Amino acid sequence: MTPVALVSAPTLSGRFPSFQLALLKPLLERHGIPAQSFSLFMYFGDFVGWRVNEALADVWPCLVGEWIWGKAAFGDVAEQRSYFDDYAADFRVICERAGCTIDDLVRIRERTAFEFVDYVVDTVDWRRFGLIGFSVCFQQMLASIALARALKARHPDIPIVFGGATFEDDIAEQIVRGCPEVDYVHCGDAERTFPELVRRLDAGRAVDDLPGIMGRASSSPSPRARAARPAGIVYRGRAPNLEELDQTPVPDFDEHFHAMKESGYARYPKAQAPLLPIETARGCWWGMKNHCTFCGLNRSGVAFRAKSPANVLSMLRSLSDRYGIHHFYAIDNIIATEYIEELFGQLAAEHTDLRLHYEVRPSLTRQQLRRMKEGGLYSVQPGVESLSTNLLRLMKKHTTGMRNLELIKWCTYYDINNLYNILMGFAGERPEDYALQVRVVEKIPHLQPPYAIASARADRGSPMFEEPREHGVSGLEPQRCYRYLYPADRFDLRHVSYYFEHEVADVVDDATRAPLLAAVARWQRAWEAKPRPRLSYAKSWQQLVIEDRRSERPQTQELGGRAAALYEHLLDARPSSEVRASFADVADVLDRLLAQDLVIELDDKLLALALPENRYH
Repeated sequence: MTPVALVSAPTLSGRFPSFQLALLKPLLERHGIPAQSFSLFMYFGDFVGWRVNEALADVWPCLVGEWIWGKAAFGDVAEQRSYFDDYAADFRVICERAGCTIDDLVRIRERTAFEFVDYVVDTVDWRRFGLIGFSVCFQQMLASIALARALKARHPDIPIVFGGATFEDDIAEQIVRGCPEVDYVHCGDAERTFPELVRRLDAGRAVDDLPGIMGRASSSPSPRARAARPAGIVYRGRAPNLEELDQTPVPDFDEHFHAMKESGYARYPKAQAPLLPIETARGCWWGMKNHCTFCGLNRSGVAFRAKSPANVLSMLRSLSDRYGIHHFYAIDNIIATEYIEELFGQLAAEHTDLRLHYEVRPSLTRQQLRRMKEGGLYSVQPGVESLSTNLLRLMKKHTTGMRNLELIKWCTYYDINNLYNILMGFAGERPEDYALQVRVVEKIPHLQPPYAIASARADRGSPMFEEPREHGVSGLEPQRCYRYLYPADRFDLRHVSYYFEHEVADVVDDATRAPLLAAVARWQRAWEAKPRPRLSYAKSWQQLVIEDRRSERPQTQELGGRAAALYEHLLDARPSSEVRASFADVADVLDRLLAQDLVIELDDKLLALALPENRYH
């Protein structure tokens, strides 16, 4: 078999290896197909400087990480100065973070991008390969097209295949129609169909009947012959989901660690240790039942599939031994429920120092969080989204404001980094939803704040996008940055864009949102200050001492006997009616604790806000 080249293009951060390359290489080798990975995004960092690269790698609303490749991919697309005017606020922050000017960014687009493409084409002997495959995720599309364009001009007989999470049917068709340098786009899980595609192309056999392969209609498998007859699109539908994820190989990150040294990232003063991505599940078991209204992930592959806990443990052991790495980032959209005990329980029993990040539901209990922390959970993305139960109902989150608040409380206590945000702008929202959240936020400066507060987007594939009327959405138009990325005469922006601008009916006005935005900003500033606000309690046998340092005037509250028992009873949220009935003898104490914001009442439940001083509670 002729070797296959696997490419991951800019613009990505040097800290995050390409999981796609790491999985595809051993997959092909298992089928007897030699493969070589090229983490080209690492070498681009050396070209432009790592400070610049890391700033551009963030996914900004202006998609600057794509824009810098636009001219190399398509030539001049649109007048560019209006692009900087449209996104002036973005570019002020980007330039400050990158230590550059707008003119520097223009030079990267006008000159450096071309120099990098030439460097890639000239320094690798691409004639060795029978196929060049590009893995495309966020902000890799235009760089991939630019590189494919140059490679096809130099080596017209080598098939070029695009694939990755970016490609559902609609976007894939736009690329096949608008990019003659791309011979095929692979849609769906690659384990079954990609090795077969490679084998057939290597043997000169037809591939038109393969599921998951989108290409141009032709009776010949030759890329050159097909390019002469672009009569239409041939596509047999998305590749089938892989059901048995235990069949996937252990990812191979050797090339990334080599690229870290060769590209100079390892010598970059602000370089961070690699955060190794792992995949333990695909799809979303929650989305199969209730698709969150704003979520554009898992469009066709929503069916949930997970590796066995034993397989995950074996993979973690192999990767940590091979690379000496202890930090892992699960790219799963949601954690498999059996991992809580069967994976993290085993990691705790092994007394490892592995640290894992997962996306989770906010329904995790204090006991579950403690168990997972013991097993190495250091970071979560929980989908909190709001502290208003009504807003959460509109989002179809099937959680409550109190449940989310409990998760925030216990993640803070167990020192689990909680990467949540607060979303606004859902049809049917009410002013009281925002006023309620302001009241809650002002009571909890000692708990970790959201990393952001923003209006919800109708991303491609989300219910807000697919069913706009049901969600009060109108005026769906591609985000304006796309007019600066793709030539309108070659692409239908409505079908190639992922982000959209839109209007939502029956929402509150900006003035109603303003107090919550201001409260969250104060919360974030307080959390960054030293010392941080604190609200904690220390316990003896039958007495609690609550220390309140949430403001500049510290206060202390002592509780004994039944009052102390009441406070400990409220460590987890309890129904208000049950509490008031059980502790009727200290009703006056409860009222005082509520007045002092040491206890909060939300959704007809009561919760103590102070965190135990005992770190092993």
